[in-house]
Amino acid sequence: MTTEYRPPAGWLYSTRRIYTEGAENENREETLKTLVVDDQRVFVSDTDGPEEYAGFFEDDGDTGYLYVSDRREKNIVQHLQIYVNSPDLSVNESDVEVVWSTDRTRCGVRIWGALRGVIDVRSGTQARAFVTSRDSDPIHAAEWLAGFD
Repeated sequence: MTTEYRPPAGWLYSTRRIYTEGAENENREETLKTLVVDDQRVFVSDTDGPEEYAGFFEDDGDTGYLYVSDRREKNIVQHLQIYVNSPDLSVNESDVEVVWSTDRTRCGVRIWGALRGVIDVRSGTQARAFVTSRDSDPIHAAEWLAGFD
């Protein structure tokens, strides 16, 4: 299922294209790590992801979601809720890391150093260890942990 993504008012784009004149292979996208838009915190990480997708995590002050968007189509292709009641959890920027598997087919989110959610863009499947506290168990299944170092 594809969900059309419409950025909230005041949205700042999270990526910008950097071109190096005369060097085809030097073109790259530079990604801002955190955006704050209308009290929403968006943590972005694209350094290891595939060219066609961007992975990011959003905390809107109430819930936390992992998203994968299609860069070309500019829409959300999958999303996964990781927690609710974010004020009670006190998740900070330094607690969140958006990561890609080594084969670049799965996007995951680590919170407090543990893998909490994974979206497989190839198969469309997802895994989640819903966070209710800092003591919540992370994902333990080896098939979902594989490729995340």
